[in-house]
Amino acid sequence: MLRGQVLAICAVLFLADILAGIVGSTFSLYAEDLGASVFFVGVLTSLTGLTALLGSIPLGILSDRIGRARVLLLGLVSYAVAMASFAAAPSPALLVPGRLILGVAMVGSFWIAAAYLGDIVQPEERGIAFGLSTTAMGLGFAVGPIIGGFLAETVSLRWAYVIGAVIGVLTAGVIRRTLWEPPRPKTALARGRGSIRESLAIGRNRALVAIGIASVLFAFSFEGAVATIFPLYGRDVGLTDAMIGTMFSIRALVSSAVRLPGGTLAGRFGSRRVVLIAAIIEIVAMIGIGSSGTRSMLMLFLAVEGLAFGAFLASSQAYLAEHTVPETRGAATGFYSMVGGIGNTLAPLSLGLIGDRAGLSSPFFFTTGLMILGLSVMSWLWYRPGVTIAGLQGERQG
Repeated sequence: MLRGQVLAICAVLFLADILAGIVGSTFSLYAEDLGASVFFVGVLTSLTGLTALLGSIPLGILSDRIGRARVLLLGLVSYAVAMASFAAAPSPALLVPGRLILGVAMVGSFWIAAAYLGDIVQPEERGIAFGLSTTAMGLGFAVGPIIGGFLAETVSLRWAYVIGAVIGVLTAGVIRRTLWEPPRPKTALARGRGSIRESLAIGRNRALVAIGIASVLFAFSFEGAVATIFPLYGRDVGLTDAMIGTMFSIRALVSSAVRLPGGTLAGRFGSRRVVLIAAIIEIVAMIGIGSSGTRSMLMLFLAVEGLAFGAFLASSQAYLAEHTVPETRGAATGFYSMVGGIGNTLAPLSLGLIGDRAGLSSPFFFTTGLMILGLSVMSWLWYRPGVTIAGLQGERQG
């Protein structure tokens, strides 16, 4: 394993997720302070998912053509521009450009970093490499809310985005100085020309449809209920911005701590089982948050949600590796990212509307019902008579 490059990618992901943590824990509050309604907060958050939805496959193809490191650089520069635009916005409407650019930033950083890591490590080393990278992401997401909450209490939320823009520029510098482009076969570039068609065709594979459903469900629970609604819900029940930031940090630490064990359990007992267990725990967390009104209970169930999300993140990546082959792995990753983008687009918009009309606890119960329905469909796809792992692998290869 190329340890220097792996550590460099981990550093990039750590810094990038600091930015994601700042945005995730403060953006709803910032937009509300500028005068946005709960519904418009949902609209703004959905714009990022829409950009990610539309940009996932093109950015993946671009990384095949010009190199992963260059697209990673684009992603972190986009992060810096998005954060700067948030800091400069005088009204909710002018937050729109930053939310659109943020979608490019997220795909161009997290997904392309995963592809870069896959390029430079051997198959037998992927488990520990991806375990390290996802742990670095989780730790970054723990630090981000602390920074955002501290600045919100001591200066203003606007300064959180100024600091975020500086971090984005520094991370782009890390990419520029430390990452080199690994050689890839020219045949891979030739295959890249048909990647959009291949990615859409992958959707006929039941194994990937099932994990795609899981991606949408967790998009509703995290990007919709937790990242968009929870800060507003917490403020509504009397929590300060600093308390909310601290709670997000604790959640991220719990999520980080479970990722390496989650990957190990997926390898030992099967990634499907871990994904299903994680989804069940996520349902418990959604019910708990929606039913709670005290700081201690909200912290408990937010930590439970972090545990479920961390286990899902590790096991879903293992699942993708198990159910793809090198020739189509890029197309499958593009499909998976695109499906996640659908969830990230619809979740904040729909849950923001529900929160506006029915109260801020109702999005958590709506997400609970949606997850139960989705979990039923996933179980039917995976466990209905006549469908086996071998059969699913046969679909993949056929």
